[in-house]
Amino acid sequence: MGTDATETENFEDAVLDLRHANEFTDVENSAIVYVLRGWFGNLAGIPGSLEAGDDAWAFTTLAEHFVSLLNSDPAKRTSDRLKIKEKLLAKAKASQDALDAILGAQNQEDERMNKETDDFVNQLEIELRRR
Repeated sequence: MGTDATETENFEDAVLDLRHANEFTDVENSAIVYVLRGWFGNLAGIPGSLEAGDDAWAFTTLAEHFVSLLNSDPAKRTSDRLKIKEKLLAKAKASQDALDAILGAQNQEDERMNKETDDFVNQLEIELRRR
C-alpha cells in the first residue's frame, strides 16, 4: 500500500512544525537559564543581577514569541521577518551578555540544553522517516 500525496504533504508539514517548535524552544531555553541566573545572583547579593536577569528574560522571551509566529517552513519566511528575528535575537544575546558581565561568569547551560533538544528532534525525524 503506497502513500498518497496528501499523506506525504501532511507528514512533511508535521516535520516542519516539529523543527519549528524546536527552533523556538532553543530560544526559550536561553530565557529560562538567564532569568534563573539573575534570580540566584540576586539571592547571592550580586548587585544588578536581578534586573539584568529580568531584562534577559524579557528580551529573550520577546524573541522566542516572535520566532514562534514565523512560518514553519523557513523557505516561506519573508526577508522583513528574518531581519526582525535577527534583531530580536541580537538584543536577547546582548541582554544575556550583560548578565554574564554582572555575574563575572559565562554560561553554556542553554547551549547544552539546546544541543539535547536539537539532537532529540533530529533523531525523532529520522525515526519518523523510517516508518
